Amino acid sequence: MKTQQDTSTDPFAFAFNPQNIENTVNNAKNTLNNPLFGMAYANFGKKFSGIGDKYDSLLNQIFSSQYRYYFDVDNMYVVKKSIMTIAPYLYRGNWALSSEFQAISPTENVHAPDLYLPLMSLITFVLLRCLNLGITDKQEFNPGYIVDSFWKCLVISFLEVIIIKIVFCFLDGIRVNTVDLISHLNYRYCSLCALMVFNILINNNFFSSICTVYVLICQAIFVYKTLQRYSPSHNQSALELSSFGSNITLLLSLLQPFCSWILLSFGQ
Repeated sequence: MKTQQDTSTDPFAFAFNPQNIENTVNNAKNTLNNPLFGMAYANFGKKFSGIGDKYDSLLNQIFSSQYRYYFDVDNMYVVKKSIMTIAPYLYRGNWALSSEFQAISPTENVHAPDLYLPLMSLITFVLLRCLNLGITDKQEFNPGYIVDSFWKCLVISFLEVIIIKIVFCFLDGIRVNTVDLISHLNYRYCSLCALMVFNILINNNFFSSICTVYVLICQAIFVYKTLQRYSPSHNQSALELSSFGSNITLLLSLLQPFCSWILLSFGQ
């Protein structure tokens, strides 16, 4: 004879009782059919829809036609621009665009600024830094290092942009779009990514030091040749300041390797 299970002490008796399950389903149906619940659900839907509309509006503003050309890149452009940041001396001649203040797609001119490559290379650089730290010192690495490195890169880049904008504001005849300046200065992460890959693969202090000096020099050359298009020498209304403006551009280009050296020093 089978012994019956004592349901009074069985904590799962409610789940296996068909009557209780049916009552639960009926209560749920009654709750859904409640007009108050329907009104609350409708209000929640309207608020959620409003948030979605505001989010779509924000995205439309960011990726409007005014900034869309900053992301108009292709594989050939990415390759050429990456080579340009690593070996700027290979690209001789005039780096100026047809118009400094006209939106030009990067696919039409390799010297045009974009935001795709700086953003992707920044993310790659942070991940490579974390990979390098994890390889060299597994005990020191923690996931918070990713966020910390990312914010340090943003702060350094922001300060560099502010300094150059302030200097340019005091010089007559020099105007540069802030978004363009952010793009020009943050191509540094392309060459820094190449440097990090080299250091991870070679792992030799002597060759790493030589490669680091080379990358920093190339960064200064790249920024100098890029900022030259905004110097007074390209502005017919300020030709008398061309020599002074060229010297200022040279000094400002030295900020690039200095800031990159600070970034490389983090976590060492």
